[in-house]
Amino acid sequence: MAVSAELFATKGIGPTTVRDIGEAAGVFSGSLYHYFRSKNAIVDAVLARFMDDIGSRFQAAVTRAGSPVAVVRALINETLLVIDDHPHPTKMYQNDRQYLRDNGLLERVDSASRAMRGFWLTAIRAGIADGSFRADIPPEVFYRSLRDTLWATMHWPNRSRYSTPEFAELISTLFFDGFVVNHP
Repeated sequence: MAVSAELFATKGIGPTTVRDIGEAAGVFSGSLYHYFRSKNAIVDAVLARFMDDIGSRFQAAVTRAGSPVAVVRALINETLLVIDDHPHPTKMYQNDRQYLRDNGLLERVDSASRAMRGFWLTAIRAGIADGSFRADIPPEVFYRSLRDTLWATMHWPNRSRYSTPEFAELISTLFFDGFVVNHP
């Protein structure tokens, strides 16, 4: 599955064939059909494992974090760790959404994504309720801005200059404290 994910991420899901996967993995492509009924079944398995890991990490982060601010900070850190640990499935999901949609593979991933969204919005709404977060910015706006920033960082060329915890702290500071020196 790791070889498949790398090929899908670098070559694209559509252009990658089962033969390509077999050659890269050092097995006959026909042997793969004993484990997966099609290329799309491999794609589905790679993305299912990816989404399951995100869900487990987010659940653990929420369980150990405590306050809404600590939960959001933990979710920031876990998202960046997921990108580090799963670069190929991350790239597949971001770059081949149309292929996933056209081949009936997006619904399961989107369903898992909606569950992940719930972790974020629950923490953000709890933070608004307890006064930790501003009430004048809709939770969805804050969530989407933060989510899109985090996932886009996989394309940033200088992200590797920072360890993941350092980078998570920079992103947390930016979103929580802003970039203005003298707050009004």
